Amino acid sequence: MEGFPSSSEGFAKALKGLQVSPSEKIRLAKEAWERKDVVIPHKHEFLLEWLCNAFAKSCTPSKNLRDSSPNLLLNQEYWDLFKDMIDDIACNRRRHRKHGIVDGIDSGSTITEHQAPAVLLRMPVIPIFTALIRLMTYTIQSASKQGRHAEAHAVLAPIQDIPQNSLSTDVLQSASSCFELLSSPAMSEWFQPTLEQFTPLVQTTLEALIEMIQVSPELSTKEQHIMLSFAHIILDRFQHLIAIQPNQRKVFGVVAGRMFEALVRVRTAIYSISGSTTVGCQQAVDMILKRGLFHHEHLQEYTTGYVAGDEKTIQSYHKQLFEQIASMVNSGHSKAVLDILPVLLRYFVEESRRKQRSMIGTGFDRIMESAHETEFSFFKIIYGLAKKPLPDLSEDPSDISVIEQANIMGAHNHLLSTLLDLNMYQPSNDQSTDQFVFMSTTFEGVYSCLSMAQALSNGELQSISLAGVVVLAQLDDRLLKSHLDSLWPVMFCPLQEAHHAALEVAKTFLEIYGKACKLEIFLKSLFLSLRKYSRRPETLESSPLFSKSFLDLLPTNVRSYLPLPQAPSILDVFAEEFMVLDSCTTIERFEPTPESSLAKRRRLNSGKPKDSLHNSNDISSAKFVTAILIHFLMGLRITTSQEKQLNQAFRRIYDHYLKSIFEPLGINEDNTYNTLWRSELYQHRRLLPALQLHYVLCKISTQYWAGTTSMSLIERVVATFQSSSGWIDPTVLSLNRVVLQHVHLTVCITDKLDDGLVRRCKDLVGFTMTTSRLVCLLEKKLPLISWDGCLESALGDKFIVASWQIQVNEWLDIVCRFGTVNALELIARVVATQYVANVDLTVITSPSNSITIQGLVQVLLRSSNFYEVPSFRPIFVQVVLYYLARCCIGLCHTSLERSLANKLSSIANPTVLEKQPKDITLRSAIPDILTELAKVIDIRLSEMREEKSRADRHSSMERQITDSEPTLLSLLSIMHLVPLEYFEKYERNVLLMAMAILDYFIQQYLPADATGIRCLLLARRISNAIMTFRGDAGVLLHDPSVLKGLLNYITWNCSTSYGIEDKDGTGQALIDITCSMVDNAVKFYMAQMYDPVQHEAASKLFQGLLQITQEWVKESLEHSSTTFDRRISEPHIRVNIISCVCQSFVHCLEQNQRSKNRNHILGTQLADPFKLIEALFDSIQLKTTQRIRKVLALMNETTEISHNGGEGKTEKGTLVEEAQRCLDQIELYGTIIHYRQLYEHEVTSNEDRDHCLSLTPDLFSLAQVLIQSLPDHSTQRSVMVTEFPSKNFIHLITILTGYSCRYLHLSKAWKSTDGTERSPVELLSLLLTVSDQDLSPKDSALLKDAYLSMLGTISGDHFDLVLNWLLEETHFSGEHAVDDLVLVRYMEITFLNAHHIQKRKVRRQVSKLLSRLIQILQRTQSVLTIVGVLDIMAGICSESSFELRTWEIGLVLEGIASLMSPSTPLLYAACSTRVLTNQDTAKIFTALYHVLNNVARFRQGELTTLIPVFTAILQGIFHGFKSLHASIARRQQGVETLIKSPFMLLSAGVADQTQGSRGIPVGDPLPVECAENFARLLAALGSKGISTLGLHGSGTSQESFIPGVAGSSSGSISITTDASKAFGKHAPYILLEYLSIQCSVVASISQQSLRNALLPGLYALLDLCGDWEREMMMVGLDNTGKTLLKGLYADYLKYFKYTGR
Repeated sequence: MEGFPSSSEGFAKALKGLQVSPSEKIRLAKEAWERKDVVIPHKHEFLLEWLCNAFAKSCTPSKNLRDSSPNLLLNQEYWDLFKDMIDDIACNRRRHRKHGIVDGIDSGSTITEHQAPAVLLRMPVIPIFTALIRLMTYTIQSASKQGRHAEAHAVLAPIQDIPQNSLSTDVLQSASSCFELLSSPAMSEWFQPTLEQFTPLVQTTLEALIEMIQVSPELSTKEQHIMLSFAHIILDRFQHLIAIQPNQRKVFGVVAGRMFEALVRVRTAIYSISGSTTVGCQQAVDMILKRGLFHHEHLQEYTTGYVAGDEKTIQSYHKQLFEQIASMVNSGHSKAVLDILPVLLRYFVEESRRKQRSMIGTGFDRIMESAHETEFSFFKIIYGLAKKPLPDLSEDPSDISVIEQANIMGAHNHLLSTLLDLNMYQPSNDQSTDQFVFMSTTFEGVYSCLSMAQALSNGELQSISLAGVVVLAQLDDRLLKSHLDSLWPVMFCPLQEAHHAALEVAKTFLEIYGKACKLEIFLKSLFLSLRKYSRRPETLESSPLFSKSFLDLLPTNVRSYLPLPQAPSILDVFAEEFMVLDSCTTIERFEPTPESSLAKRRRLNSGKPKDSLHNSNDISSAKFVTAILIHFLMGLRITTSQEKQLNQAFRRIYDHYLKSIFEPLGINEDNTYNTLWRSELYQHRRLLPALQLHYVLCKISTQYWAGTTSMSLIERVVATFQSSSGWIDPTVLSLNRVVLQHVHLTVCITDKLDDGLVRRCKDLVGFTMTTSRLVCLLEKKLPLISWDGCLESALGDKFIVASWQIQVNEWLDIVCRFGTVNALELIARVVATQYVANVDLTVITSPSNSITIQGLVQVLLRSSNFYEVPSFRPIFVQVVLYYLARCCIGLCHTSLERSLANKLSSIANPTVLEKQPKDITLRSAIPDILTELAKVIDIRLSEMREEKSRADRHSSMERQITDSEPTLLSLLSIMHLVPLEYFEKYERNVLLMAMAILDYFIQQYLPADATGIRCLLLARRISNAIMTFRGDAGVLLHDPSVLKGLLNYITWNCSTSYGIEDKDGTGQALIDITCSMVDNAVKFYMAQMYDPVQHEAASKLFQGLLQITQEWVKESLEHSSTTFDRRISEPHIRVNIISCVCQSFVHCLEQNQRSKNRNHILGTQLADPFKLIEALFDSIQLKTTQRIRKVLALMNETTEISHNGGEGKTEKGTLVEEAQRCLDQIELYGTIIHYRQLYEHEVTSNEDRDHCLSLTPDLFSLAQVLIQSLPDHSTQRSVMVTEFPSKNFIHLITILTGYSCRYLHLSKAWKSTDGTERSPVELLSLLLTVSDQDLSPKDSALLKDAYLSMLGTISGDHFDLVLNWLLEETHFSGEHAVDDLVLVRYMEITFLNAHHIQKRKVRRQVSKLLSRLIQILQRTQSVLTIVGVLDIMAGICSESSFELRTWEIGLVLEGIASLMSPSTPLLYAACSTRVLTNQDTAKIFTALYHVLNNVARFRQGELTTLIPVFTAILQGIFHGFKSLHASIARRQQGVETLIKSPFMLLSAGVADQTQGSRGIPVGDPLPVECAENFARLLAALGSKGISTLGLHGSGTSQESFIPGVAGSSSGSISITTDASKAFGKHAPYILLEYLSIQCSVVASISQQSLRNALLPGLYALLDLCGDWEREMMMVGLDNTGKTLLKGLYADYLKYFKYTGR
């Protein structure tokens, strides 16, 4: 021990003496701590005590001014040693506790290790950290005073560069770690600071945080994070400490008296810093305030002696809290304390409620009343403290006073919001109660502040005041009664900053007054105030009351709260208001005076005489009243019978408003017009609102339309518009919509249209087409000109967008029925020219809430109505085909190509097809076109062989294709959207020809960029869809050259960097669609070969395809390499097509394997093709085997290195890389195995087959190696795997596993070992590991097939391993390692597909399986997982070989009962992340029905003792069919209790996903199909069940003495059981549940279709009930229930009960 003291005395003297420097001392101490050969008595205890003493001496400054020794608290090495000591002690304690040695000493530790922690009890450790944080505060303050960023960082520099008295971040980090270790549970026995010790530390920490936040811009993020982390540990420890203190009064004194101000300032200031540590500090401060200030045992003392308005009268010790708040409110920290007042109020109430819950019992009502009074008194104290410094703005309207007023009012609003959220306010009918008086005074104060804000024009103050009005109105709407009329002007024209607040006030008013009894008051008050603005409506254009967000709420409010019988009285209010407006403005009042000839010559340019315009501003605007009425009408749900009740009210509106506007619009006898009608002011204020209202009234009431509108009136109005000018665009749009609606209603109402009526309808539709100006869309493209949907804004280009929506998207059927052919062609041409594909878009996409031509056209193309409109679809298809033919002409280069394009254009031209029958024309034209296409392709291929440059052609065609590329892509996109079933036969043939020709032109003249590749992709998708639809090979039937042209795209695709890189996956999609076309062609060729007539032609085509494939095998198969990114090479594409040809051929052979003429076909007709096929497969086998053997050799090397003890990470990475590059060859090898196995006797020798299968064991081993290399999802992925895309890697394992498991047992080289027997377990591990991967359906099916194949071959012992994996190991795999959905799916595969012998083992595990399934149900948040679990349970209950016991059936019912719990995780997921829809609940119910039905049918014997549980489940299911009554207020107090469902999961689904969580425990009811299934289930209760009695292992047959034997087979007897008597005792309770639901005034099964579907089940239950049961039900029902039961029983006797007749 060189340099080390030779004795323990010398060592102690060196550490404690002054001769050794601090750096040498710490070196000696660290060496002694780390070295085990240093023997010192009580070494650990001595060193820890020395270090604590050294720190303690540094806490107090030396009195010797000459002492220049460094402060050890700033020494990094000292803190590192302290951390190592504490960490070692903590680890020691954790190890002892883990092995159950808490107080004793094990053999591996010394006595000193257990005595060392006792130093922490003797030494004052807390002051050390207090001094350190105080040093931190000083350094921050010095940096702040210096004010220089560089010096602040110099103070917190690394340890080697710091000055003598500065603190480094590393020291602070080490100290933080030490304190965290001391606060850990392992050190709880030794580190037990008292409240007195901890208080200075917390105070110092808070001061440091305040200083840090003040200079936060000068500190780095790392420095802030370290300080906040340290503070969080200290504050969190302190909040736990005060929670366990017995003397809570002492705690209150510490928190309220000594650190309240600091806590408040820290809590407010810390919000300026983001991060998770900041959140932790905030939570710790909040818990200190909550636990330190409010203890539930002392809450009553807070308000003891309180006199209203004077907190000084409080007599308890809590008075100091209010004094602290009052002093801070009047200080510079008023903003901080005002922000925390709502938090203190919330904490007080939470503790009060917690105390109330603990005292439920005798006298609870009295306790509750007293607690509510205390809570509100505390609120009044806090509110009064915040209100005291309220400035008087009438005397001092300065900016500072306004800001101060806004802050105080904001605090008041937060307090009132907290009062509302916590439901503290208790409304009473007695308006003299203390609470109501207080709220009235508060509202007056808010209203006065609002008036002052209006006078000062201060938007922020007005916004805060309006927010206060919202909260107070929600607390008690009676407060608004006296101020309602005076609040409208503020909401009409709020200041800019208060616009959102005014909108919230309007929404609150609508929520309060939107009920049936108050809506009339709301509207009258609104209209009374609105009249002041009727002559100047432009001031209300931006009013929140007439914004879309407010008006859209009105229909929902009317639909939810307004009973329809009260609608006429509301409509009368509108009619009266229209009368008032009409009395102020009449047409006669503005009749022009007779003009002199001079006046006529002085007309304005607009054609309006000067004399008629001087009164135009006196027109009262009906725009806003009409807007409210329209939205009110949209909320009404009117039936035919109710329409009659409202018709009179509608007629009054017409008589008093609409009639005076429409009728004068007709042509006068002297052909003169009132020029006022055409003034923009009149149209905006009267005519346009009238047209909009008339349209909505006709839409909701046919009787209104029939009684008010005539064809002659519409024609006169149209004539007026046609014969005059000056009509604005919105008026024209509204009139067009009204005219089209009138024509539609005329067609619907009229039984038979005569020629005269048809002509009149055509004239009207022609007028709309003319005025809509849609022809402009042919002159310019407007794909992304957006329109907001408001008619008033439809000007300029937006008018055309609006016209398109009205004429085409809304009334296309009317336009097509009565429009001209030119109009239909116009619409078709606009669709073809205006639709723009995504690649063509060069501008930013318009907002999602706006309307564009592009969006409207997309909606049309995706709507079936667009294609089903009579006479339009043929015109549309012909127009698009004609445009496609024109695109081909534009791409032509040679004369032969031009001739080909002209022929296509001739058959696509509608005028040519009309001259002669279409079939005759196509029958002669198609062969000529295909022959010419084949000739053109042959010329092109010969040019490629001569290596003729394509650059010249591209440069010459650059000008020609520039204009045609976007149009071509758009047209192809349109045709891709059109469903094939809407095409006629000749149209599909023309389209197929066009796609074949375009396929050639695209490859020839378009570059392989985004547009070109997508054009070719769409063309081939269309061709493939037509080939699939027709079931043939399409144009590939005609000539092999066409097929060569199809496959020749490979070179073109890889000619550019875009085609090679394939960043967006378009290239791979093009490969897939090409393979699909080849697959269709191969299947059709093979089918044609069996036809004696078509055999020769099909054989020729097939041989041509095989020759191309054979050439590619020789050229590309060996060089093909799968890349790890999206790059695509020519060999890769060729190998994909080779694989497609082979798989398609094998698939066809497999389908025809059992054909009667198979041997004949193989022997004669397929002889020549089979020779080529055999040669092809031999070549593929040779090439793939060579490539695969290289990978297997690399695998053997890697395995050998691992056996020799090497790690082999590099070798494993190389193996994975080479295996992935060989993916194409491995997939081809699997196809070859399948082929050899399929025809092992006919065309394949046993030697070839055995040679092919010889690699299967090695491939299986490779699969196992790759499976083992998969990373664990709970740890970080290894470097080996992260270099490659996981999707390719999983696909490789899938291919290897799938084919090797399927054919492994056929290989002679395979030997069954324990490792191979365990393969299903490893495969199952793979399935669960890749559960979060994006597996294709093909890969998923292949894995399942492989799993089933291996499952059928393993022994019973290893089948037990599989079961154990499913039931045990996956349970401990971690939270995210196993996906429940995948686990459930493979449980289902294993348990329901096991063979007979394995089912015995499954039977032994049924109870464990059911327990496992229940665990999954109790934690899953997936609908599919629940459905899968229930499907497994249904299968178990229906399996005849499973002799289930009663308690196992009880487990099934227990799992279902767990779904009935309101704490089901799926319900929480529905509230937070996604909406639970009706489809989801219907799926759950269907799976549930299968389980219960199987139990009722097959397990009646076991169910007899479990009928109460079964009955409770059935009772809960009834609630899934109920719906909330529309007349019930959704936020009515107590409504949640009334409608609470016992089966919340079935009651939570909503039909519309946009509704979200509505805060109500009842969604939309289950669909009718579920009700029908439930009726079947109820009916099954009275039928005889079928159960099985197993005889396995029994020596005698029991058939002779068991009654009711239905039959027996396979060792079991089927017997019938009758549990109808047992169910009959419980059927009344099921019926009573249904009747109680129907008697509810809030929610019931109200849909007639559901009630009708449930009737058979209810009748079946009545059939089980006797007289005694019916009497028992009558006793337990009220009058409503008795009436329902009597009616139900009468219908049962009449329609259901069997009477023998």
